[in-house]
Amino acid sequence: MKLYSKIKTRPEDFVVEEVPLLKPEDEGKYHLLELKKRDVSTLEALRIISRLEKIPLKDIGFAGLKDRYAVTTQYLTVPVEYSLEESCYKIVRNRWVKVDKVNFDKEMGFCIKPIGKVNRPLGLGDLKGNKFTVVVRNFEKNLRERFYRNYEVVRRYGFPNYFGEQRFGSVKSRDDFVLRYLLRGDFDGALKSYFFGKSQIDFWGDWKKLYKTLSPALEEYEKDLIRGLMRGLTPEKAFRILPKNVRLMFNFAFQSFLWNEFLREYVEEKYPFVRVPFINKWKLSYFLEVYDVDYLIQLQIPYTGREFRVNDEVLKGIMKKVFRKYGIKEEWFDKEVGGIIVMTDGLRKAVVFPEGFKILEKTKRSMKLTFTLPPGSYATVLLRFLLKGKI
Repeated sequence: MKLYSKIKTRPEDFVVEEVPLLKPEDEGKYHLLELKKRDVSTLEALRIISRLEKIPLKDIGFAGLKDRYAVTTQYLTVPVEYSLEESCYKIVRNRWVKVDKVNFDKEMGFCIKPIGKVNRPLGLGDLKGNKFTVVVRNFEKNLRERFYRNYEVVRRYGFPNYFGEQRFGSVKSRDDFVLRYLLRGDFDGALKSYFFGKSQIDFWGDWKKLYKTLSPALEEYEKDLIRGLMRGLTPEKAFRILPKNVRLMFNFAFQSFLWNEFLREYVEEKYPFVRVPFINKWKLSYFLEVYDVDYLIQLQIPYTGREFRVNDEVLKGIMKKVFRKYGIKEEWFDKEVGGIIVMTDGLRKAVVFPEGFKILEKTKRSMKLTFTLPPGSYATVLLRFLLKGKI
């Protein structure tokens, strides 16, 4: 299956609009900015704003990471001491520069626009939801029939609230988890995984050659990390050169994988299900029928169960099984590693329902649809089921 052969054939086929919680006012301690981007990740846009506008990255607040290969609109906050005007940015002669405008129908780039002021910064999850407008292409007859049949399941029972592939693509490699090395205290392995995943590399340890080989594609902080190794820093000290939000992504990615495994095993244990292809040859399992829908709608699954105790005996057994399978030790919960606290607890809803689901346009070969999902839920997870993995 070719990833995104049905959706995201063009960035403008996948439009995401943040539904904000904060309302702009005339006065406040923070500027509220609208960020519109095409074919750029949220973190990349923030790093460019930080560098070109001389604003520390830690002072830029945002509610969530939006898809790269899409046209997305979201909101940022920065303290009022920074003066910002409406600005656009794109790559010119291999460098990011300010420009007068970006053509969001065909150009890679982004624009920011001040829309007012607020009295607090935005934080992760600080939004009502996300509205999606998606064009499905190559929408042949048998796929169309499957789509309507699967949507009836979603309408009645919702869909499993798995983390989508974006959660695992925010670090260098999707085929390995940096956190697994960190938990064992193997910072050298963690750095190797960060740069190369599971790929074999014969010049690891030759930091000058590593720098020369990778430098053209590296962020500045990644260059600083390798320069630190060249100066003789230990892998642990060099690892701490990575920005905190990047280091936290390693934790989020692995915990999201484990949480997906909890939910997948739970669905397979309790309900008739179908397995759908996911990234890295992983699978996601979707229920086809639910006999205790009122219970499932209320079910929240913890990340570790240390703070939020599990009363569901089936779920409790599954979490122990998954932790055992991946060698997770309780002593790692809430552990400080590399300047971050890892394996923290929290709750996430097992199922969600799309709101405002509508088919806007139909042809023999395509369909345009719209829907809204709550914060932290993934349109691609819904679409994988509706299209049985053929996205």
